Amino acid sequence: SRREYVIIRRAFLEEVSICAQLDASVETDHVWQMEERSLGSELQIVFRHGRLPRPMRVLYPRDLSHLAQDWERDECFLVAAEGAEITGFIDVRVQPWDKVAWVHHLVVGRRFRRRGIASRLVQTAAEWGRRQGLRQLMIESSTKNYPGLCLCQHLGCVFCGFNDQAYSTQDIAVFFAYPLGS
Repeated sequence: SRREYVIIRRAFLEEVSICAQLDASVETDHVWQMEERSLGSELQIVFRHGRLPRPMRVLYPRDLSHLAQDWERDECFLVAAEGAEITGFIDVRVQPWDKVAWVHHLVVGRRFRRRGIASRLVQTAAEWGRRQGLRQLMIESSTKNYPGLCLCQHLGCVFCGFNDQAYSTQDIAVFFAYPLGS
């Protein structure tokens, strides 16, 4: 299996520009649809799995042109490498006051997907977080990024909120917690 040849390690500065060039878009025929209902003193928010009439391409919601500044913070910027080829990366930012790390970027190049690379990137970042004494890793995904939502569920992450103003694309961001234990 080719996945055995993928190594997860800290990124070198010269690899950051390669990371920024990876195709981070996703194609999906499913989304999560949000429904909001007000019933007296109760507010209900429901996310419902929906099938689209045809596949849709979803662009990555964040700008990848500032990755060098992220790398320079020297927190957790890991790459997945297969030989000399960079197949994906994860960029994690720490909020030390609450011992939480946020996955700011998680990208696996389009042609390298469905091989467990994103799971391994998250799990390696989680190991890093445990060594730092952090209590959880927060992952966000757009409701239109169905593969990303499935990844969070597959990893056992717990849904813990949303922000309907998070992206300039007007997409809704949903948040998942990946507990790191103690």
